[in-house]
Amino acid sequence: MTGIEIVAEEETYRLITDGGDRFAVIEARAGHVYSLDPKHSQEAGDTPEGMAAVVGPRGWRSHADARRIFDHMVRGERHLAETLW
Repeated sequence: MTGIEIVAEEETYRLITDGGDRFAVIEARAGHVYSLDPKHSQEAGDTPEGMAAVVGPRGWRSHADARRIFDHMVRGERHLAETLW
């Protein structure tokens, strides 16, 4: 079992931690989780182990950096939804 915890969740995005000082942003849809890395995209089942797997070693960040990414992604998703509808 991993120490993965969900810190925040909005739209389809999650800010997660490994229980220490590492944080990451992932996307969750339809029972799966996805990395945000366009060059090394990963997909896994929506479990703590799956969340850790899609982050991989390159996706962990400081809390401040991950929060900034999370907020940016959520704002972009909301803007897209408002524009399309």
